[in-house]
Amino acid sequence: MASELDRLRVLLIEDNLADARLTRELLNEANPGGFDLVHAATLQHGIDALATAEFGIVLLDLSLIDAQGLDTVRRLRQQHPRVPIIVVSGLDDEEVALEALHNGAQDYLVKGQGDGHLIARAMRYAIERKRTELQLIEARDLAEAASQAKSAFLANMSHELRTPLNAIIGFSEIIAGELFGAEASGLYRQYAGHINGSGQHLLKLVNEVLDVSKFVAGQLDLEEVPVDLAELLHECVDLMELQLGEKRLALCLAVPEDLALLTADPLRLKQVLLNLLSNSVKFSKPDTAVEIAVALTQEGDLTVAITDHGIGMRAEDIPTALEPFRQINRKPGQAQEGTGLGLPLAKMMVEKHGGALSLTSVPGEGTTVCVTIPGWRINWVGASEALQRA
Repeated sequence: MASELDRLRVLLIEDNLADARLTRELLNEANPGGFDLVHAATLQHGIDALATAEFGIVLLDLSLIDAQGLDTVRRLRQQHPRVPIIVVSGLDDEEVALEALHNGAQDYLVKGQGDGHLIARAMRYAIERKRTELQLIEARDLAEAASQAKSAFLANMSHELRTPLNAIIGFSEIIAGELFGAEASGLYRQYAGHINGSGQHLLKLVNEVLDVSKFVAGQLDLEEVPVDLAELLHECVDLMELQLGEKRLALCLAVPEDLALLTADPLRLKQVLLNLLSNSVKFSKPDTAVEIAVALTQEGDLTVAITDHGIGMRAEDIPTALEPFRQINRKPGQAQEGTGLGLPLAKMMVEKHGGALSLTSVPGEGTTVCVTIPGWRINWVGASEALQRA
C-alpha cells in the first residue's frame, strides 16, 4: 500500500454500528494493520474528535442522528476545512454525489458497491486531491496578497512622487514669475534649494525601485574594493546629523580601533547603512539615543548592530517589514510614509554580499537591526590579535 496509507488515521462518522463494523473489516482486509480507524456515531462527536486529534481523512455518512444530507458535509467542512472527506452513503444518486463534491467532499462512495481495496484507493486519491486543492488555495492567497501589496505600493508611490513634484513645480513657478519681485534673490535661492532637495528625493525613490527590479532580475552587480567600514559609518553619521539634531537624538558609535578592511561594494554598503540608520532615526522617540555597535562573532563574521529606542514593532510584523512592496503601520492613526522599499532593499544588498540581515523588536521599546558580513570578506592583514579574539 502507498506510504500515505501506512497507519493512516481514519475518522469514520457513521451512526449504523453494523455499517461501521463492516467498513472496519473491509479496510483491515485490504491492508491489515494499515489503518487506525476511530468511530464517531454523530457528526458532533466527529467534529469534536477532529478538534482534539489529527486524522488523515474522514469517511462520512450523510444520514446521521444530528445531521442529514449535504448539511453534514457543509458543517464538517466549515469546522475543519483542511481535512479530506469521502462521503460513504447508501444513496446511489448522481446528483447528490455531485452536490457533495461541490460542497467540499473529495469523493462519493455508495455502500455495498466495492470492497476494501476500492475504499483504500479512494482514500489515497482523496488525500492527493485535497493536498492539491490546499496548494492551489495557498498559491491563490499568495498571489492575491502580492497583488494587493503591489497595488498599495503603487498608490503610496504615487503620493510619494507627487509630493516632491508639486514642490518642484510650485517653487519653480514662484522663481520663474518673480512673484516676490526681482530683488528677492535670497528668497529665490532658498526656493532653489528646496527644488534641489525635492529632486534628490525623487531620484532616491526612482533608484530604490530600479535597484529592487535589478535584484529580482538578477542584474544587480557589485563593484568590490577594499572598504574602511569605520570611515563609512562616520560618513553615514555625518549625513544624518541634521535629522539626529531635529529629534535631539544622541548617537553612540562603537567601532574597534584597528578594524580590518572589508572587500565589498562601498556604494551599496553605504546605501544599506544609511537606510537602516534613517529608519532608526525616523522611528526613535525624541531625546533618546541611536546606538551602532560593530563586533566580531566567534565564527569570525562581522556584525553591525543598529539599535533605536523607538516605537518598535510586533514580532509577527517583522517578516512583512522585510518584504518588498509591504509596509506595516507602526504609528496608529497616522498615514504610512515612504515607499516601504528601504528595509527590504537593505536586506537584498546584504544578502548579495553573502551576509544576512535580521531584526529584533519590542513594541514601545525599540528595534535592533543586525547586519552580518561573512568572515571571508574581512581582510585580516594588519588586524590586531586583540581584534581577532574579540
